Amino acid sequence: MMIRQLLLLLLLCSLPLAADNIRLMTKSWPGFTNEDGSGGYFELVQLALSPKPGELQLEFSNFNRALVLVEKQQADLVLAVTKEDGNKLLLSAEPIDFDTITAVYSQRLQLQGPLQLSALSELRLAWDLAYNYGAVLGLSTEGFEVHSVQQGLELVAKGRIDVYLAEQADLLEGGGPLLKSHKLLQQEILQVPVYVGFSRSVRGTMLKKRWDKGIAALKQSGALQQLYLRYPGMRHTGP
Repeated sequence: MMIRQLLLLLLLCSLPLAADNIRLMTKSWPGFTNEDGSGGYFELVQLALSPKPGELQLEFSNFNRALVLVEKQQADLVLAVTKEDGNKLLLSAEPIDFDTITAVYSQRLQLQGPLQLSALSELRLAWDLAYNYGAVLGLSTEGFEVHSVQQGLELVAKGRIDVYLAEQADLLEGGGPLLKSHKLLQQEILQVPVYVGFSRSVRGTMLKKRWDKGIAALKQSGALQQLYLRYPGMRHTGP
């Protein structure tokens, strides 16, 4: 009897806690991943995965920590990952949105015409922590990683860097006053697809299949197109 109880205890200890929960890590992007659980990305997750009540566990952090936890299989999925950021993850079959990479620079840069992508490698650059825009844009130079939009804009204003590469929505959310007060210039550089990233595990593989199947069904029914119409800040690849 005692041996049977010990075996049962060992079995229970070996089981993962909250095994049925889907642990989703994300940065808080207003309008996309609001901390009250609303937003375009979260509505897409609900439609694609159709989680049972209490199954989906939302956790917020900076983007770098979210990536690392999913890479280490300590969480199941992370949102809005580029192919370059997601090389250690399983990516959804289709992108969920597109990042608009915007260059912010001072008039001191004295450009002759629009800023060219080919010229960025010759400049001092910065972008947000873990956004990895150098690799996304195929640049040969390394950039300084900042912890906030405000820090990136201050570095440009003070002449510490030449160009801050920011995601347009992040820039609009956190940079308006600084852009105006320092009279900084903006220019769209590139639009880059972003995906859902799943852990490279049995669980992650199952969730990716569940996601891709759910998205395919939503496209066929027209529900996916309706969701993107409700959130004009989000873009998808079409029918």
